Amino acid sequence: MSGAIEELRRKSLPVPDGHYLLGLSGGADSVSLLMILLEDFRERRIKLEAVHINHGIRGNEADEDEHFCHELCQRHGVPFQSYHADLEGKTDEDSAREARFFLFDRLMTEKGADALLLAHNADDQAETFLMRLLRGAGPEGLSCMKADERIGQIRIIRPILTLRRAEIREALLKDGIEWRNDSTNQDTMYLRNRVRKELIPLLERYTGSAVEKINGAAGMIAEDHQELDHQARRLLDRVGRDSMLDAELLASEPVPLQKRVVRLWWKRNGPVLHEHSLNMKQTENLIALLQCEKGKINLPGDFHAVRAGRYLLLQGSERNADEPVAAGGKETVFGNIRMTVGPSAGDPGDGRLTQEVPESMLNGCVIRTRLPGDRIRPFGSAGSRKLQDYLTDRKIPEPFRDRIPLLCRENEVLMVCGVGAGSIPRWDPEKRNVRLTWSGDMPWML
Repeated sequence: MSGAIEELRRKSLPVPDGHYLLGLSGGADSVSLLMILLEDFRERRIKLEAVHINHGIRGNEADEDEHFCHELCQRHGVPFQSYHADLEGKTDEDSAREARFFLFDRLMTEKGADALLLAHNADDQAETFLMRLLRGAGPEGLSCMKADERIGQIRIIRPILTLRRAEIREALLKDGIEWRNDSTNQDTMYLRNRVRKELIPLLERYTGSAVEKINGAAGMIAEDHQELDHQARRLLDRVGRDSMLDAELLASEPVPLQKRVVRLWWKRNGPVLHEHSLNMKQTENLIALLQCEKGKINLPGDFHAVRAGRYLLLQGSERNADEPVAAGGKETVFGNIRMTVGPSAGDPGDGRLTQEVPESMLNGCVIRTRLPGDRIRPFGSAGSRKLQDYLTDRKIPEPFRDRIPLLCRENEVLMVCGVGAGSIPRWDPEKRNVRLTWSGDMPWML
């Protein structure tokens, strides 16, 4: 290994033995990371595969980048594969990043790799910090990138995160190693480029070593965030039920902890976006909703939060319904709700949590959530009525109505979990009956 690259290697985070994918763009940073890893690869301490993603945004220039990466890997005997990302006509940086991560996620599974190696450097970290600061990010966002972290299911290792961009390029020049320059890095239409070319040089004039100081601040925020995040996760386990939060219980906690919990709740249950931490204003709106009896706010990705009773619910623009489950046997599980079938207790039940029915009634029944056209025949009613009207009359909050398990035969609702039963065959002590019992979390009952 040549001298300048060897010096970068000594300063880099060691990569443990394992199987890795390397994101290779052809730029100076990813080329330097490939050169740093060559010794470990050749001595078989690591298994390495380089992956290049061509977004097709820059036409011939992008194709030339792909060709450069292929030749570079071929020269050094490193397995190489390139992929073309479909951005559906988009040209922005966020869309390109999301497309890359989608492909990386798929490739990690297909190839059984231990981690993805990315060549972010110290200047990238400072730029990310300032961009998120300008966007109003909280501590999660300002913690920025980590040298070793998980994003979704992908483990990401950034071996050169502490190296400066200038020293990386200087090392490549000294060792006569070529790289590709991305022309869009000069386009100040992109916020990152404006931060890189205008804001950071300005800060450097005000104080020397601005990048190191920014990264130091990000590191301290990350340390504090790690401990407070641990507390928030424990609290979320107490007050959260998937996309529901117990707003009354959470509102009794200190406000800084409330903010962490709602941001973590969003991160777990919101849309999968690369930059998906809530900003300051969105966080404050959620905290305000904890203090209201009713309310609704919009959130990124066509999601919104709704206050319903003591709960805060997160909902998307499209409903994701659980698949119907055939009702039968001694127990049927639907989400976090169970319907058990037991022997008769000698009474008809309350209709909400328990109901005795003829044993044969369950034939052909399923448990599902509501569908258009659902109807129910309430006891004492001359005919059927829309399930929507039935739920409205019983003052079931609207956000819960798509979540309630229903015992159905085709489009007729026989039982509404925790709410009531329809006009099913009347209980007859002379017949063979079974007792249906609902159990589980039913916040719509509160």
